[in-house]
Parts: sequence; structure tokens; C-alpha cells
Amino acid sequence: MLLLSALESCAQQTVFNVPSADVTPEGKLFLQHESQFRPYNPHSFWLGTHYTAVGIGHNTELDATLFNVSTPRSNNITLGLGFKSAMPVAGLKEKFPEREIKVTVGSEVLVSLEGEGVGNWSYAHLSGRLPKLNTRLTAGISTGTKQVFGKDTVDFIAAVEQPVTKKLSLIGDWYSGHENFTGFLIVGFSYKLPEDTALYAGFQIPNSNANGHSGFVIEVSKILPLKH
Repeated sequence: MLLLSALESCAQQTVFNVPSADVTPEGKLFLQHESQFRPYNPHSFWLGTHYTAVGIGHNTELDATLFNVSTPRSNNITLGLGFKSAMPVAGLKEKFPEREIKVTVGSEVLVSLEGEGVGNWSYAHLSGRLPKLNTRLTAGISTGTKQVFGKDTVDFIAAVEQPVTKKLSLIGDWYSGHENFTGFLIVGFSYKLPEDTALYAGFQIPNSNANGHSGFVIEVSKILPLKH
């Protein structure tokens, strides 16, 4: 699962699980590791997700994601390869530049590394910032297949990002479904560290017992320049 917040010079893959409206800058490499875990019984677990993105310009990045590395073993490790584009809404960008109104779309081809075939994860959402508070709100749709989610699914997605200082933000997101990868409300914070590094931490609450169990989320991300 996932977590991040808006950083001045950094991109982010997701808020927690919901894809962010931020995109890796052109000529930059984004690296991120996320751990979801429950260190106590009953139902202790660890789930790791690993992300890489390359900014190619035109509000677009190319993505590679390794899903479902876990203990107990998921038997569903999958590699996702795709893109994300966050496009300012024509007209509104010039009239309300501080509102950052964007339509974000993305898709990954999901290749099971454990013999479960090929699938897809695609999403689209609208986002923008509120006046004065600068809160970013996001809402949209996600659709995915069993290679990550355990079954074919269509979910409503939503997120909120509230800057507190230049370095600290309060963040949260939600998937509506009952899948084993999403279907959680996750709330927490992000903090910008030196040298384009960021730390994210939160707590996840499942929509139902079918989604899994409550636990913690920790993530570290880093932006690096691509060498020519």
C-alpha cells in the first residue's frame, strides 16, 4: 500500500493508496518503498510495495511497481508497468493557477510473477486545492484485476492533503472496495527531509474483515537526477 504528500520539488506516486496528482519532474528518477505491517497478534503481517518512476516531461511519468511481496506469503507477487499523466484543466489553469485543478489518468499492465497471467490497473480522478486553506481534494475511479487486487474490481477513490508547514502535511485516502490490496481508509502525515527525501506514516482501517486487518504504514521516497 502506499503514502505521500505534496513536496515543493518532489513528485509522489500516491497519497497513501490513491494515485497522486503530482508527477515526477522531467529528467528525474523517483524511488519509493512502502511497508504495511501489523507487528502484534492476532493477524500479524508485513506487506511491501516498491515503486520506480521516471519523469519524461509533458506532465507524464513512466512507472514500474512491484506489488504484494509479503509475509505471510501472498502467492500473488506482480510487476506493474505503465504511466501516469496529470493534466491541468484548460482555461482554469490560467484563471485559477493556485487552485491546481488537474485531471489525472494512469494505467499499468500487471504481469503476475506467480503464474496468474496478465491484467491491468487503470484510474482517473479530478483534483484541486481549496482557497485559503490550500487543501487538495481528490476524487475519481479505479479499476483493476486479480493480479494485484485478488479479484476484478471497480472502486471509488478519494483523498485529502492538508499542508501544515512547508515540510509537514496531514494526508488521508480511501478506496471503496472490499479487495485485499485496497479497501482501506488510511490517515497519517508526510514530512519532507533534506535532499529530496520524504517520510510518510499512517494507520490503515479496513472497510470490512474481507479487506484484511488494521495496521501501520511507513514509506520512504527519494528523488534523484538522471545522468545523461
